[in-house]
Amino acid sequence: MIVRLFEAPRELVFRNWIDPEHVQEWFAPDGYTTTHCRIDARPGGAWRVEYRSSRGEPYIEHGRFLEVCAPERLVFSLTQEHAGGRGRETVVTVSFAQFGALTEMHFRQTGFDSAEWRSGNAEGWMECFRKLATHFAAQHATPASAAERELRALFSAWSQASVERDLDASMAPIADHVVSYEHDAPLQYVGVAAVREVCRRGLDAAQGDFRWDVPDLQVVVRGDIAVTWGLNRMRGHAPGQPEVTSWSRGTRVFQKIDGAWKLIHQHVSFPCDPETMAALPDLRP
Repeated sequence: MIVRLFEAPRELVFRNWIDPEHVQEWFAPDGYTTTHCRIDARPGGAWRVEYRSSRGEPYIEHGRFLEVCAPERLVFSLTQEHAGGRGRETVVTVSFAQFGALTEMHFRQTGFDSAEWRSGNAEGWMECFRKLATHFAAQHATPASAAERELRALFSAWSQASVERDLDASMAPIADHVVSYEHDAPLQYVGVAAVREVCRRGLDAAQGDFRWDVPDLQVVVRGDIAVTWGLNRMRGHAPGQPEVTSWSRGTRVFQKIDGAWKLIHQHVSFPCDPETMAALPDLRP
């Protein structure tokens, strides 16, 4: 189950699921390019999306619509195919609810036979939904959606700075008077210098290839204040070792200062075991 809040009318979000011209813009994880998309959005109608990795490896996802109720609900089967073989058929249910100017999307996929397969699909969908938000924001251009695109671009640049271990770039969006609630003592860090030190220690401690991002990033903008939230994903890959992934929670508040979005507050935390109070960074969403 994945729930996302989009700043767009329900009809527009629904249309982005059934119009091939729109679907091909977002229906593939990061690093993949859609090469073909065909959709017959009616009960019994077939759909098929083909895409390739950056190395040219082909992937196919296809199925049939079981229920189409515009703009409230879609149900369809989904089968994945690639060079490694053909997966089991799963069933996807997507429902859409309007709340003022926002649309809440509930996504559910069933039929997995392993937690690993389910988790891998969840990560891919979260990347797709981030691309979906960016795509329909361009269609539904408002001052708020333009600001959302700016903030999503900020997060992308932030993530790239972590890959490059660029401390200055990592600190570029941080306001001088920021207050940050961090994972470790003294918990509250006040001012850009204190947060810079936390960031420096984190980059120094990361081994091998390292990247952090927020695959399920949510953004709400009201005037010159914006709130974002989502699960922080930290990935590290030391030479000769398997990739290690950990997750934490992050809520961030930005203010438009001198024409640029600046982080004025963030709250990051790990889930914990309620009995031992030990941090559980290896939990997966």
